[in-house]
Amino acid sequence: MSDFNELGFSGTLRPSQQDAIEIVDAQLRAGERRLHIVAPPGSGKTVLGLYIWAEMVRKPVLVLSPNSAIQAQWAARLDLFSPECSALSSTDPKSPDAFTSLTYQSVTLPRRGDDDLDASARLLWEARLIEKGESEGPAEARAWIDAMCQNNPDYYETRLGAYRKDVRDDLAKGGDALQTLHSSSLATLMRLKEQEVGLIILDECHHLMGHWGRVLAEAAELLGDPLILGLTATPPDDKGRDADDVARYHAFFGTVDYEVPVPALVKEGFLAPYQDLVYFVRPTDPELRFIARADHEFEHVVADLCRAHTEDAGTIENLPDWIYKVLDTKQLASSSVSSFQAFSRRDPAFADMARVFLISLNRELPPDVPPPPADLLGAGVPVISMWVPVLDRYVRHGLRLSPDPRDHQRAADVVSRLRMLGMQITETGCQPCASPVSRVMAYARAKVDALCEILGAELDALGPKIRAVVVSDFEKTSAIRDDVDDLLDEEAGGAVAAFRALLVDARTDGLDPVLVTGSTVLVDDDLTPRLVLEAERWLTAGGHEVVLNAVSRGGFHELRGKGRDWCPRVYVGLITELFQRGLTRCLVGTRGLLGEGWDANKINVLVDLTTVTTSMSVNQLRGRSIRLDPSEPTKLANNWDVICIAGEFTKGLDDYRRFIAKHETLFGVCDDSAVEKGVGHVHAAFTDIQPEGVEESLQLFNADMLARCGQRDVARERWRIGEPFVASPVRAVEVGGGGGGGGFPPFDGMSDPWTDASLTVAISQAILRTLHELKLVAPSATLKNGVRAGDYVRLYLKNASTEDSEVFTRSVREALGPLHRPRYVIMRVVDELQETVLSRFLPELLAKFFRKRRQKRAMLHMVPTIFASKKEIVAVYQHFWNQCVSPGAALYAHRGEGEDLVEEMRAAGLTPHAHVHEKDVFV
Repeated sequence: MSDFNELGFSGTLRPSQQDAIEIVDAQLRAGERRLHIVAPPGSGKTVLGLYIWAEMVRKPVLVLSPNSAIQAQWAARLDLFSPECSALSSTDPKSPDAFTSLTYQSVTLPRRGDDDLDASARLLWEARLIEKGESEGPAEARAWIDAMCQNNPDYYETRLGAYRKDVRDDLAKGGDALQTLHSSSLATLMRLKEQEVGLIILDECHHLMGHWGRVLAEAAELLGDPLILGLTATPPDDKGRDADDVARYHAFFGTVDYEVPVPALVKEGFLAPYQDLVYFVRPTDPELRFIARADHEFEHVVADLCRAHTEDAGTIENLPDWIYKVLDTKQLASSSVSSFQAFSRRDPAFADMARVFLISLNRELPPDVPPPPADLLGAGVPVISMWVPVLDRYVRHGLRLSPDPRDHQRAADVVSRLRMLGMQITETGCQPCASPVSRVMAYARAKVDALCEILGAELDALGPKIRAVVVSDFEKTSAIRDDVDDLLDEEAGGAVAAFRALLVDARTDGLDPVLVTGSTVLVDDDLTPRLVLEAERWLTAGGHEVVLNAVSRGGFHELRGKGRDWCPRVYVGLITELFQRGLTRCLVGTRGLLGEGWDANKINVLVDLTTVTTSMSVNQLRGRSIRLDPSEPTKLANNWDVICIAGEFTKGLDDYRRFIAKHETLFGVCDDSAVEKGVGHVHAAFTDIQPEGVEESLQLFNADMLARCGQRDVARERWRIGEPFVASPVRAVEVGGGGGGGGFPPFDGMSDPWTDASLTVAISQAILRTLHELKLVAPSATLKNGVRAGDYVRLYLKNASTEDSEVFTRSVREALGPLHRPRYVIMRVVDELQETVLSRFLPELLAKFFRKRRQKRAMLHMVPTIFASKKEIVAVYQHFWNQCVSPGAALYAHRGEGEDLVEEMRAAGLTPHAHVHEKDVFV
């Protein structure tokens, strides 16, 4: 097509796509050459990229995709243009055209067997042998490698291949990536250069934080620095990545220019609505004993370190004495400082926790060392937070530097026990590591039992329409640690264990489960004859040469295929099609196979048994269930997590922390129709610290979640599909778990008692009226509130700025949260009904008219800081408190009557103890 101005786009853009186009247009006008757009699966990234090419760039385009299926999708969507446009498109790297769609592999294929590359790889191999002391010099190293080549050629090729990769990586990182390419890839790039490509679209560009990214960073320069458009559903996680690759990726694409939020697509009707649910389990008795033993063994080590060992002449002081000495002398790793302030600045973690540790043992602090902050002494501080910084320094700066071997053994004991709890003391500090306790929690036996409860409830709700997918990390456990092999067998936590559990439960066995992984297909024995018949028809229709054989495994069959066409690509497509039809209504598989690129739009139940927490993997997995199903226009997907908790132990909330991390980047609709990112959208009691009240009421929480799975119409209504999604969040505050309800408002004519919700709203009204009166927020700001499950109340301001919302929420948190060095306090009283002589003897119908009211003190609240600077301002707050909440005078709390009242009310338990959370929500 010689004249790109004749190129026209005949499709229709969605509202979210139109928003993205406006951003792209502004970026192009500003001279930007790198565009970066994040859009979830099903959002229409392909159409968006084609529109940018056709209507905005209008030059030859190269589209690169991670696999051939996506490559073909780009070419197929050219039906949005005139017929002659398809004639000018190509998916052949040997003949690029005006529109060229290729895979990343076609332009990044590394060379193999090259003499220069092999020579460099052997030199690197020689250097490593010498470095590790395996050879005295180059001649000896060469002789060893030559002998390996002659006597064990398979191992030689494996190791040489590893060193080739190291050489290629070093070249690519050094800016010589193109030199590492196969001749076919170089030839393809040269043909594309002749095509004068003006735009490169990089689909699923999160894959470019590695070899592909290194090559393409140089290839773009070779092609004349065309415009770059990066499209992805899931931005990559930097954690664990090579620092150079991370820097290159962010430099290449820049910041994200536009992100299409999932809720926007749900509200627009382009993705299916969903609700996130969770089922909690406890470890089994053997698992609990293992977890407890890890805690107890470590406690014994700490206790031993704290005991005096004066009989061990030559060893260093015990732990408390050593801590005292370090705080007293202000001794750092290799120097000392003159003041505690300087010491604390250099090593704040140790400075804080060392003081907490001594105080917990009722030990005095050195004279010039102040006590630690009050909040560090609270019961909510995890013990591990106190142990790790203290023991890390004691091991590295004390025991290991001691000349006495007995101290070295003590250090080894501490390191071993810490490793059981997921912390590894290295030469440079303490770092997280794999924890056997955390592993036991992640793959707890009760999780597969919970799977049957979940799917049984979903089956009751959906009947034959159910299409459930269960996803685990792996098929079987590939390697078992010696310290947990008595608890976790080879199937623990894997897809096979989940599959077996479904077969032995009468309800879930009726779903005719099928397991499909990269190497195995297992079929419920009830289903096998029908599945084999349908599978043979499907294979024949597709022209696949496969002979099927079902091998009995006791309760199920292993489906095997003989023939060159039997491979994961074929049998995954086969099983997916049979799942879509409803021949099987439950698939069990691994995230590697059922993640990115896999599509089955009838999924309405997803049970996530994986331990993955990276945003890229989590979003790809959840994206499977929210595809629209044209045959089920009212589809709502339930996405389940199964979480094991044992909060009484040091690592007993590790699985809950994984749950938090999974939801960190996930949006969800709440029970008050607000949209929230993070774990709080699942339930208001879930926070980034610990689940509030869950362990005390675990069965009630599970019952609530199981009930929700049958309330799909209610959940769908909460999404308010058709309304626009407002992408700007508002600051909100949630209050629950003891707001102080009870008693009657102490005003004439008040016949309804306070509830936690009504009291919270009343106090918030007093705060907002004071803010209005003092002109601290805009006069347009109005209070909005909603009640959530668990009697949590959400409050936020409408028609208010971000600053106004932050002032309001902070003030509510202070008024309803625990007293923390308040400057002013104010009493809240309530009316209480008192029986009289007549009311005691009259029937209830009449007795209520003869009871008397009396006032009693209910709770002492903090006057929010913003109102506590001057008496005149305090008086304004007191005025509105008296109007909305209760009679009472504000008192100065730092001395005299107010200070005495604070202590008296604390002792009586009459100070706030509500859970108060501040968060951003979309309303």
